[in-house]
Amino acid sequence: MRLLLFLGCFTGNITHALTLPLDGNTDALSTEINDKYFTDRTISNIIWSCVATLFACGWVAVHPNIPSENDGEVLVLGRRLLTMVYMLLAPELLIRWAARQHFAAKAIAAKYRGV
Repeated sequence: MRLLLFLGCFTGNITHALTLPLDGNTDALSTEINDKYFTDRTISNIIWSCVATLFACGWVAVHPNIPSENDGEVLVLGRRLLTMVYMLLAPELLIRWAARQHFAAKAIAAKYRGV
């Protein structure tokens, strides 16, 4: 996943270098910047980049349960994608899920300690 994100930075036309005019006329430079960069960004581009960033960060940060040995790769990937959809739509559900697992783990630890 990290390799794909890294390669994605170099595949598009992301960075543009502008040369400074020799005659000191910065009006043409500011017009070129405004025309090129501020009119090409649409709301859908902004939303897509935000969702992609959230998905990439969540994919790395969220650690789902260890799958059983009988689970196939498709099932494991499907669960991971479903978890990512939950994270994007309702992140508080993941916090609730983590809290429930925490309290269940504490109860199991107390049971096996004999408390």
